[in-house]
Amino acid sequence: MNSRSVFSSRPVLVAAALVLQAVLLVVAVAPQLSARVTGMEYRLAVGLVDPIDPLRGAYAQLDYPGLPRADGRSGPVYVPLARDGGLWKGSGVMRQRPASGPYIACESAGYARLSCGIDSLFLSQDKALRAQNELGGNRMAAIVKIDATGNAAVVGLAPR
Repeated sequence: MNSRSVFSSRPVLVAAALVLQAVLLVVAVAPQLSARVTGMEYRLAVGLVDPIDPLRGAYAQLDYPGLPRADGRSGPVYVPLARDGGLWKGSGVMRQRPASGPYIACESAGYARLSCGIDSLFLSQDKALRAQNELGGNRMAAIVKIDATGNAAVVGLAPR
């Protein structure tokens, strides 16, 4: 009889490592995936910070003039949304999750911009150049899907 445990065999250890990596991957993309699958669409005014990142390719860095800036304290924050004509904009920064209405769950690093998971969008090279011109002229809106817990994902751009 072999005295080695079934958990010390190489195939079991490799399988356990693969399962752990898969679980970590799911945890990492769950907020974005949840927003894309179950979220409602909202249109937010969007501007351009940087059209093309030389290290990542055609990822457009986006700026949201209708969303508030950080309030000076670090940690999780919530930005309730209010309709402003055909677009939505942030109506402040809250430390507690709102009881009702649409909101975006963000992370504050103090005095920097809020990180809400909607800061960048991958575009093909030709679309990135077109977006650079249109976003620079403040003529675009980001189509953002937001789920019931405030997770958000940018799913596209559209004219305002």
